[in-house]
Amino acid sequence: MSAGFSETFRGDVKAWECDVVEHFTVAYYYEKFEAAGWRFLRDHGLDPRKARTTDCYTRYHAELRKGDLFHIETGLIETGLRPVIAHKLFNSETGKLCTTMEQTLDGAALTGSEVEWDGPPKEERAPASASAKWVRAGMDVVRPSDLDWTGKLGLGGLIHQFSGSGFHALATIGMSPTYLRDNRRGFSTFEFQIEMDHWPDSGDLVHIDSTVAHVGSSSIRMVHRLMDTTKNTRLAELSQFGVHLDLDARKPTRLPESILEKAKEMLGA
Repeated sequence: MSAGFSETFRGDVKAWECDVVEHFTVAYYYEKFEAAGWRFLRDHGLDPRKARTTDCYTRYHAELRKGDLFHIETGLIETGLRPVIAHKLFNSETGKLCTTMEQTLDGAALTGSEVEWDGPPKEERAPASASAKWVRAGMDVVRPSDLDWTGKLGLGGLIHQFSGSGFHALATIGMSPTYLRDNRRGFSTFEFQIEMDHWPDSGDLVHIDSTVAHVGSSSIRMVHRLMDTTKNTRLAELSQFGVHLDLDARKPTRLPESILEKAKEMLGA
């Protein structure tokens, strides 16, 4: 156990919780972090229903695959009216640290001793350029199954909304499902930065607009905006950094020139 941290979740990766990249789906990470945060707040004498997440910073360090066992440890790294709690997700078999997540809360003042946080520092990512091309990458309704215990869109439901949209956006630059299947390629996320403005209710109409904010030889950073369709206001924004993955070698591999060119066009470069 990390000093000052307590175990808040223990489980395993179900087969249906894996995605086309053949590893644990990011939305299910957030579902488990949501449960871990709920337990942590309860253990500290607070009502989790009064707390809302306003910001998340997540780094994915190592894969979890079908059948893997994992557990989460949680600690308080910043006290105050908008405290920050941090989660460490470990492979329970190997002890390897797989994922770290910093979660900023509103409505749940936490006091006490702050624990030392050794997670990676949050890097400031540049916003999408003014000349970036945005595409409509998702359109849905907030479903009852997307809600958390407060009756609002939960963290897991939020990431499910973003996940499919990411692949729609990738398809516009040539990284289509056919390309990925035929070439045994995938897109593997290694960083999420999320800002939440509002938490929608069941039945609310939402859509997602996406663009490219950075492109490297094997990496792409996309920005996704979850919008309230009726009010045309931003609900949340996700910066998603990932790599073009060789599914057999499980290593990043260079993007084809045709995809690089289309990504740069969307980027506005």
